Amino acid sequence: MINPSEVGKAGEMVRLRTLESVWIQGKLRMWGRWSAINTDPVASDMFKKLLGKYVITQDDLSRAVKTLRKKGCSSAELEAWVNDMLRQKRHSNLFFCTDDEGLVMDKAIAVAFADNKPLLRLLERRYQGKMSVRAMAQELNASHPEWSFITCRRRVDTWLAMAETILYRPMCDAFNTNSERFYLQSEPEKA
Repeated sequence: MINPSEVGKAGEMVRLRTLESVWIQGKLRMWGRWSAINTDPVASDMFKKLLGKYVITQDDLSRAVKTLRKKGCSSAELEAWVNDMLRQKRHSNLFFCTDDEGLVMDKAIAVAFADNKPLLRLLERRYQGKMSVRAMAQELNASHPEWSFITCRRRVDTWLAMAETILYRPMCDAFNTNSERFYLQSEPEKA
């Protein structure tokens, strides 16, 4: 068992620097949105049409709600999801990715985690399911009540950092970016 007082030290050894971390998390968020939308082709087309418009009418939302109700989605979930997407779209043009980019990311992720299904499931829950680190830590704490909540939170943070670190180089290679700029926080800066 890992000593909880050493998790922070071990976690820092597997963390990317800030810019690399922001880059990979942005790619993972785009992949999560793309893969969550593309699980249902009807929903995908519907959202692409809705979000392509400058103004979304009540009629557009009514049709979307009707279609998603048939698939088991509630009106409140849909409204929260669309509002969240629109709010974030205003802040960044990197909110959406094309199908080609999504497939490239999906392949890089599948190859990087072919032998590590638990880390893949962790990424899927975080970026596809939009589960917060806190909620993941609460689940871990519920399954391991002998661990404190903060220990569970640190472990989830460390596992996510490790997954992002493992994925950084393959994702850089997939997008033909300079993966040589990569190094961990614990390593000295390259000249």
